[in-house]
Amino acid sequence: MFCPNCGTQMAAGSVVCPSCQWREPVSSSISDDPAMRLILPVGRSIYAIIAGYLGLVSVIFLPAPLAILFGILGLRDIKKNPKLGGKGRAIFGLVMGTIFTLLPIIAIAMAAATS
Repeated sequence: MFCPNCGTQMAAGSVVCPSCQWREPVSSSISDDPAMRLILPVGRSIYAIIAGYLGLVSVIFLPAPLAILFGILGLRDIKKNPKLGGKGRAIFGLVMGTIFTLLPIIAIAMAAATS
């Protein structure tokens, strides 16, 4: 790896140039590391992150419509900014939100039909 500031060769894995003391920005090293991208939501649409978490808790029904909303916003944000990731989270939030929004509606309709 070569220093982008002065061109000096740096040791593998080094984040500081021995010549000019240039330091690799932390955010770029984290966002480039695939293992860290699995753990931390780096380089993802904030709407997709919110949709994913709302999709997880949508089983308690209240945040389910919000998961749908943020899933749609996340997909639109990712489409506008192709560098962002998180499409899977946005889709997950959209699917879970849809399921757990429709589930109580169907249950209420079935209960009303039987009575």
